[in-house]
Amino acid sequence: MYGCDVFYTGAKYYHAMGEGQQHGFRKAIPFNLGIFMGLIIVGGVAAFFATIFQQYASVIRGLKLIGSAYLLYLAYEMLRAKPDQTTTRLKRPVLAGALLQTTNIKVYLYFITGLSAFGYAGLWGQQPMKYLLMILIGSIGTFAWTFVGKVLQRYYVAHYRLFNTLVALLLLFSAYDIWR
Repeated sequence: MYGCDVFYTGAKYYHAMGEGQQHGFRKAIPFNLGIFMGLIIVGGVAAFFATIFQQYASVIRGLKLIGSAYLLYLAYEMLRAKPDQTTTRLKRPVLAGALLQTTNIKVYLYFITGLSAFGYAGLWGQQPMKYLLMILIGSIGTFAWTFVGKVLQRYYVAHYRLFNTLVALLLLFSAYDIWR
C-alpha cells in the first residue's frame, strides 16, 4: 500500500521503494520518518472526524470515488514507469514523506475503515490503541517497501515490466475492492 504511493515534485516521482533502490535503506530513513509523521497526522484527522464519517454515507462514497480514481491513476503510472537510474536526492525528504501521506486518499480510507469498522476486545478495542496499531502497521509496511526496494533493485531493473504489471493489477484489484 505505502511503497507504491508517489510524491511528485514536478520533475520526478518519489516513493519508499524507489528511495530504497536509489539511496539504500539508511539514506531513505528521513523520507520514511516523514511518512510516519504523515500517518500520525492523517490518523489523527480520521479519528477526530470518525463519527462524522460514520454518520454520512455520502462522505464515504466520495472518498471511495476519489480513492478509486487515484488507484486507477497509480495503476496507469505503474504500467508506464521505467526504472530510474538517476540518484537525485530530495532536498526535504521528511517533508516530502509527510506530504505524500497527508495528500494520499488511500491513507484516509485506511484509517477511516480501520478505526470505525474493526472491533477488538479489551484494550485493543479502544480508539487510541487502534490508532497506534494502525500507525505501527503502516510504518512497518513503508520500511518493508524501502528494504525490498534495495534488495530487489537488480531484479526490478531486469524485469520491471513484469513487476510493474503485477503492481498495476494489484492496484486495479484494490480499486475494485474498495467498493465491495
